[in-house]
Amino acid sequence: MGRGALMRVVGSLYMAFCALLLALPIAVVCGAALNGGRSMFFPPRDPTLARFGEFFVSEPVWTQALGNSVIVAVGAASLAVLLAWPLAYLLWSTGSKLSRTLAALGSMPFAVPPIVFGVGLGFFWSFLGGLGALWAGVVSHAVLLMALPMVTISIGLQSIDRAHLDAAATMGATESVTFRTVILPQTIPYTISGFFFVLVLSFNEFIVMFFVSASGYATVTLQIFNSLRNGYTPTMAVAAITFIAVSVLVFSAVARWGDLPRLMGADQSNS
Repeated sequence: MGRGALMRVVGSLYMAFCALLLALPIAVVCGAALNGGRSMFFPPRDPTLARFGEFFVSEPVWTQALGNSVIVAVGAASLAVLLAWPLAYLLWSTGSKLSRTLAALGSMPFAVPPIVFGVGLGFFWSFLGGLGALWAGVVSHAVLLMALPMVTISIGLQSIDRAHLDAAATMGATESVTFRTVILPQTIPYTISGFFFVLVLSFNEFIVMFFVSASGYATVTLQIFNSLRNGYTPTMAVAAITFIAVSVLVFSAVARWGDLPRLMGADQSNS
């Protein structure tokens, strides 16, 4: 066996080992969600799907938390995209010092440690009277995660062939027509990708939401934390499975309809 073939075998074994390490905890969590009692065991005892029914249908504490998580995640993702688009477009179209400054300010919350940002938002919303309001959680997550759609939209704008813009201008298209017919269609996959990235991170985020909710409401992550005082329960495992499923579905959609290699930083100029 040659050196190249040996390295391929070692690489395959290493990847299989990494996949196994990732799959084992997920398998344990999935098994723990099937317990018939109120305690988590693996292998599960008296397997049942009742805990899934509690989480999604019959247990008000969990169903309300799930509804709040969906509202916050969808609202934050929508608002983050709306805030990021003008900044990304201004940066791409002008490249001025003002646009670079605004883009840097918009990205700054994502670079700040979450606990610092969360404490600051707690004081901020307390001063404005929004502490504990669901809308304040939506705005907080949108500001925190706005850097993600700003990056994806900027990548989409940079991928536009300038020849298309020149052709539109030659044919007499105004800036609004060029934006609607050339720029916007080519950046839709990148916009949707940014939306989905914010959606997933907002759905799973705990630290900032802990400070801005002020026990006024609970998302799924907060409810898991609140339930820990009663010990680990199979319903928590169902919540964890929900997080995994949402992440897999969303990132699969990004991989299917978005330009995933470019979003991951691959240079496709020579492809």
